[in-house]
This record gives sequence, structure tokens and C-alpha cells, in this order.
Amino acid sequence: MSLEPLRISAGRKLAAGLAGIITMSITLTSGFATSVLIFLPTGPAEPLSQKLLFGTLAVVVATISMAVSFLLVRAALGRIRTGGSLSRFFRYQLAAFGIGGGLGLGFAPAMTDAAPAWWVVSIAAGVGLIAVSLLAFRKARHPILSRPPFPHLGLTEGSVIDYWSEAHTRGPSLTVVHFVDDRGRERWARHLVQQSPSLAGTRGQVVYDRRRPERVQRFAVTQQLFDLRPPREIQENPTSRSHTILPMPPGPCSPREGRRQSNRPR
Repeated sequence: MSLEPLRISAGRKLAAGLAGIITMSITLTSGFATSVLIFLPTGPAEPLSQKLLFGTLAVVVATISMAVSFLLVRAALGRIRTGGSLSRFFRYQLAAFGIGGGLGLGFAPAMTDAAPAWWVVSIAAGVGLIAVSLLAFRKARHPILSRPPFPHLGLTEGSVIDYWSEAHTRGPSLTVVHFVDDRGRERWARHLVQQSPSLAGTRGQVVYDRRRPERVQRFAVTQQLFDLRPPREIQENPTSRSHTILPMPPGPCSPREGRRQSNRPR
């Protein structure tokens, strides 16, 4: 968690956009080539060694593209990020490779003189692989906790104050989450979102580590707001216009809350 307001700079946007382009172009194409080369029969003019060479080359290219795009997303998120963001993007990469493999299975019979039965089997297998791969693009559904699962974890309400997404890159969306910890200090962390829109003003529950304040376990969305305020007003007052109340365990009020309660008219 950062004690200073975070922002999504142009460099971080560029890194996330390049990661999405590489994943949905090179990684997906490598999955397509790998699938086709596996099921493509060899002939007298094409020895098995040549097929293995091109198949290995496709896997190597996919591995390099996944490593490069993973490092780009890591740079886009920085050190102050929510837990699970990088693993979520890794599942996104595997899904892109699987979609390419499913497309390769569907087109493999067209490259050979396969029987009609093999057409049906290959297309069905390709559609099934694509369907399984698309599960990685589902919206993350984290349960809203009523109390911390462990004593060293803290629960609080947070909101998205900055958001960036480019649909043409097919990459992940970056957000900045703002919240207040149990000591009354304002905190910020970067969060990665895949397919679920997370506009400025989105409310959610933040799970963070009290012993290591720089670690945010997760951000679970509870309410999606179409906040029409200017970005400057959202950054200055990110918790206004909230209609979501999260169940929190009773505990001592933070210094800020104590001052607010003492100033209330009786």
C-alpha cells in the first residue's frame, strides 16, 4: 500500500497495452501453430524431425512472448499492487494460448484429407478447448467477508479513483484503489482487472495485511457506480456518494472516525 496517491502514468499504460497486444497476437498464434503441428500428419517430403523442430519453435516463441508480456504487466502494476493480480494475468495468458490451440484443432482437418468423422471430432474438441479457455475471462467473484479470516488481516471499504482500459489492445485494465486502514491512514494500491469494467467510483472490500501494510490481499467489488463527477473531484473526495455498507466486526474507532463523531451535533 502506498501512503502517497498513485496514478496510472503513460508509461504504465503503454506497458499494459503492449502486454495485451503480445498476448492476443503472438501467444495466441503460437497456440494455433502448436496445435496444428501436433495433429498434422507427416509425409515423405516432411520428415518427423522437421515437424518436431517447428513445434518446438512454436512453444519457445509462446514461452518468450508470455514471459515478456508478464514482465510488462509487472512493470505496469509496480510494487504497490493487490495480491493475485499477476496470477490473474497468467491465467489470461494461458487462456489466449488455449484459444489459439482450439482454433488450430478446428482448422486441422481442412489441412488434411481427413474423414468426415474426424472433422466432427476435431471441431468439437476445438470448441471445447476454447470454451474452457474462456473461463479464465470470467469476472472474479470473491465473497464479501463479515470478519477477517485471520487476525493479522484487516477489512475495509475501498473505491476505484483511477481507471484505464484500451479495448483494441485486448489487455487487462488497470485501476487505482483508495481506502483507509485501521489506523486512519489513507492508502492506495494498483489493481488489475480483466473483463469486468471497473469505472471510477466502483465500491469494494479491501483485504490487507496489518503486519505488512504494503501488501493488499485482494479487492472484491461490491457495487458498480457510474460516477459522472470530474476526475479531480473523485480524487479529492473518493468516498462520497457511497450507498454501500459492508458488514465489519466491531472494533475501536480510528482517530479520524473519533474526531468525526465528536464533531457531530447532538
